[in-house]
Amino acid sequence: MQYSYDNILSKMNDKFMELSGYEADEVSDVGIKMKVLAGEIFSLVSEIESAKKQMFVTTATGEKLELHSALAGTERLRGNKSHGMIMFRLDVPLEYEVTIPKGTVCTNSNGTLNFVTSEDAKIERGETFAFVESEAEKSGSQYNVSPGEVTTIVTYFSVGIGISNSTSFVGGSDDENDEELRKRTVELMRNKPNGLNKKYYISLAESVEGVNSASVSEGNSQKYSISIYIAGKGKTVEESVLRKVQDKITANKSVGIDISVSNASAVKVNVSVQLTTINGYLFNDVKGPVEDAIHKFFENIAIGNSVTAAALGNVIYSVPGVGNYKFINFNDVSISLRQFAVLGTLTVEQIPNYTGVM
Repeated sequence: MQYSYDNILSKMNDKFMELSGYEADEVSDVGIKMKVLAGEIFSLVSEIESAKKQMFVTTATGEKLELHSALAGTERLRGNKSHGMIMFRLDVPLEYEVTIPKGTVCTNSNGTLNFVTSEDAKIERGETFAFVESEAEKSGSQYNVSPGEVTTIVTYFSVGIGISNSTSFVGGSDDENDEELRKRTVELMRNKPNGLNKKYYISLAESVEGVNSASVSEGNSQKYSISIYIAGKGKTVEESVLRKVQDKITANKSVGIDISVSNASAVKVNVSVQLTTINGYLFNDVKGPVEDAIHKFFENIAIGNSVTAAALGNVIYSVPGVGNYKFINFNDVSISLRQFAVLGTLTVEQIPNYTGVM
């Protein structure tokens, strides 16, 4: 039953009327005390209802949900920082080199998103520009920006330097939300270690930060061996992540099961696509967003998922402003459970002399 402050106060007034034979005046001592007491009872009921929700993984939120997840052997996955290239440029060449130290801070046009250089660099004497690897200051998908959006230097320089991100910043992702964490936690609770339970070991592997997807391949059935293959977002994982997955699997595996963990093999897929735009859009309006969408598609593709023209075409056609598209020399790519697809070369061009007929 749902209780509100008004509902509680009404019940108290009714009971007072039943016992005393008259209504309590709102401004009387009794009336004021009942209002105060009704407020305290409502606060207590609210706290009890909240505690009841936090008792169960299916309704818990925030830190309480993370406690349930810890009991299941997992934790909230943290987001990633986007990365890209910033071009630092001078209006005229100088007679000395200009140093761009690691940690130089740049921002977008309205100063809401900061990006930091991840290496020391310099504009050589007599040159006017340098390209510098950079990353977002914080994790989050909002830092996945198109070329030309990073425009201002925050760090002071004694000479006038202009900047622009020459490539899209990609790879940024948000912290795992409650619904995503709850889904993984429930999956782990349902799939307890049971000999060669594939889903259980996949869930364990994917609960380690840095792992985007995992697959399982059974070995010799007489030896009860399992090979687990993992991958990050569009890349193989570092050795430290491999060790974390191996340690977690070893600590939670069933007795008598021999399990090995290794990187899945990256299969490069080259994409060349030509576009037309709908009325009101120029080609340059859609080129960057299409490139970003294709990058994101490959970053999130799981191990063993084949790359089809239909799936990739749907991603491209979903970008606002795209009127039509066609691939150049692209065929579906089959991927095994030991492999994952990564983006190779990417070419996005305008369809020349488009007549409206594909």
